[in-house]
Amino acid sequence: MSVPTEQFQVIGPRHSIVAVLGEDAILPCSLVPAMNAENMELRWFRTTFSQAVFIYWNQREQTEEQMAEYTGQTSLVRGCLTEGHAAMHLRQVRVSDNGMYTCFFRHGGFYEEADLEVKVAGLGSDPQVHIEGPEEDGVRVVCKASGWFPKPQAQWRDLSGNKFAALSEAHTQDTEELFSVEATLVVRDRSVGNVTCSVLNPVLGQEKAMAIYIPEPFFPQASPWKPAFAVILTMLGLLLSGLPILAPKNIPEGCRSEESCLSVWLVLAVPPENIVFDWYLLLVQ
Repeated sequence: MSVPTEQFQVIGPRHSIVAVLGEDAILPCSLVPAMNAENMELRWFRTTFSQAVFIYWNQREQTEEQMAEYTGQTSLVRGCLTEGHAAMHLRQVRVSDNGMYTCFFRHGGFYEEADLEVKVAGLGSDPQVHIEGPEEDGVRVVCKASGWFPKPQAQWRDLSGNKFAALSEAHTQDTEELFSVEATLVVRDRSVGNVTCSVLNPVLGQEKAMAIYIPEPFFPQASPWKPAFAVILTMLGLLLSGLPILAPKNIPEGCRSEESCLSVWLVLAVPPENIVFDWYLLLVQ
């Protein structure tokens, strides 16, 4: 059974159209079965019918109902209407062009439409990485990038490609709706050497990266007094627990009391290299 010429279907692209910021994009749709569409009304609109991006009717482009922001930005790709194919040329893609569109055909009292999605994407600046300073037992490193769309993803890696978990990742948008990202990492392994921050556009699947070398002297130095204090506190606990059973004959000459001798021993114990030796002498007296 043949299909009457006034009836048709409108078919849009199966997949989303990726449009790069600042470049041009083509939004196609077709009639099924194929037929001459030169005398039809053709329109692309956004959320509602009145939000017209482009209108073709009476064999020419119409601008009276077109949204002001699309004036001069759209046109019809000619030469294919006789075969039932239509395509709108969208110039210099902006962030605001991101989203859903409807392709609409009408012939007489019959009309059909199809939806298509435009995914706007743009690469921003190269990431800038710098060492901010010491952080607990490591080094804080910060990565910043701006001018990306949609929201980018930041990732830290070492030279072998192993991923680090970021301490934080924050995103902001400017007046043009472009994203900036700031990611922070604390590196605790002083043998890592280089770390790389990459910023990925999830739509384009493209990334930009920058590496930075962290010299070992940037890491906080372990204090030799920490283990010394641990030994002092441990031995002090043993000493205090043993004070009641110390015989008077074990008190060094010049000590008037066990408490004053304790002070003498603590002074003797200050040099780290003598700590174990002095406490050993104390315990064997």
